[in-house]
Amino acid sequence: VAQRILKLALETRDPLDRDRLFREAFDSLFHAARIAAMTYLSTEVARWGILKRMLPEPYNKQFREFIDTLHVKYFYNGEYPKDRTEEEFNRWYRKVEEFINSLEHETKKKQ
Repeated sequence: VAQRILKLALETRDPLDRDRLFREAFDSLFHAARIAAMTYLSTEVARWGILKRMLPEPYNKQFREFIDTLHVKYFYNGEYPKDRTEEEFNRWYRKVEEFINSLEHETKKKQ
């Protein structure tokens, strides 16, 4: 979904709509990480502040980085790199994908 939102943002001409879509694309990456953390922890707790405290090392540090950058800095504050947004999105996409894959791997080891 995040990639689809990014694609829509890249095709959008109106600067306000484009900005909103870029923010949403980054925030969708954050929410994917949040859902993965909830699944890993087997919890219905969705509050990211609680989730970061529940996650063990190194996952809590990675999740905090997703909160601070994707959710707060890029989504809420709109401080994403305007000159290289697509490249930045792809970089964060890979980081979130790695995080999710690591949590999935850890979950399978526990079983």
